[in-house]
Amino acid sequence: MTTKKRVAVTGLGVICASGTGIDGVWNQCLAQHNAIRNITRFDTRRFECKVGGEVSHFDPSVYIPPQIIQQTDRSTHLGMAACHLAAADAGLQLSKEDPNQVGMYFSNLVGGMEFAEPELYAQLFLGPSRVNAYQAIAWFYAAAQGQWSITAGIKGHAKTVVADRAGGLQSVGLAAHTIQRGSSRVIFAGGFEAPLVPYSFLMYGTTGLLSKDTTDPLLAYRPFHQLRKGLVLGEGSGILILEDLDHAVARGARIYAEVAGYSVCMDSPSELEGEGLARCILGALQVSGLEPEDIDHICAEGIATAAGDITEAAGIRRVFGNETRSPSVSCPKSMFGHTLAAAGAIDAALACQMIRTNTVLPTINLDNPDSTLGITQFSNTVEHKPLNAVMCCSRGMKGLNTVLVIQRHNA
Repeated sequence: MTTKKRVAVTGLGVICASGTGIDGVWNQCLAQHNAIRNITRFDTRRFECKVGGEVSHFDPSVYIPPQIIQQTDRSTHLGMAACHLAAADAGLQLSKEDPNQVGMYFSNLVGGMEFAEPELYAQLFLGPSRVNAYQAIAWFYAAAQGQWSITAGIKGHAKTVVADRAGGLQSVGLAAHTIQRGSSRVIFAGGFEAPLVPYSFLMYGTTGLLSKDTTDPLLAYRPFHQLRKGLVLGEGSGILILEDLDHAVARGARIYAEVAGYSVCMDSPSELEGEGLARCILGALQVSGLEPEDIDHICAEGIATAAGDITEAAGIRRVFGNETRSPSVSCPKSMFGHTLAAAGAIDAALACQMIRTNTVLPTINLDNPDSTLGITQFSNTVEHKPLNAVMCCSRGMKGLNTVLVIQRHNA
């Protein structure tokens, strides 16, 4: 029986409202800086929710040629830029790699709607001749996959996952599986999202999940809080460079951590609250060869609705209980907004940094946790403690659960 290959994380590329690059984002999160603000990218007067995590410091021309910028959407710009950042962070020289052994697993939910929205208007009111020819490729979920494969000369395994808010973690987990079975040596894995446009905002607003009280942007997104009002959307991208551990060691790469386990499952209508997520957590633990007591921290989904927080807390409680020996739980995205299909990948990148520095990032503004959730280990401030394994949880519509375990690298 062939032994599964170990999967190393060697590069992190992150862009969100908190900054560009893993170091900038990490430092802002360490400072507990809240980057959620009133939206300026479009007129929000028609919308109940008026706040978001805007990426206001991003210049795509630093990373992408002008002609590609003109032909693609902001979500693609964020994704390609994060790939550049991740490759640079990993010290990865693609010219020295076999392009057939380099792949990509990306995730996106909204698609290229900033590009598409005016083109849909043109199609309806101005006529087909006024529609930009690049609409055919710019709106597409897999646009960044195509553009990055051409730009980087990648010819290996490639997929774009559409799995609601769980897509980012699924991309990382699927990429890890591909490396474990020896089908690729290097993979760009993660997600990217640019949902702060009217059409997307309206589309997601109809779900009833967006924050209902945004008079104070700094208090609009408070996962697990007694006074939570809903989630706040953010723009962003998170890309991890995953490598066959032997390949990473051979080229002298810095290793942040290893991807140890991954699981996906759906809630069953007959299950009690949180049972589906609990099954998913136990599945990821089994794959990783770890026990519940081996998990030191959990990066939670933190959707900040009553139903969402209750279900997530119930799933965590079923596996770990609420004793003092249970892992700490936090939601760092409370500082920059929920980036949908990018969220899990950004969580995974931050988890790697947490392990590397033995530092837990908090859920900000969690001064009054909902006591009915039955969890006592919420982190509402930066903590320093030994971290060997961190678990990331993402949940999508209709009970889609995804769990990833990231573990300290031991030679």
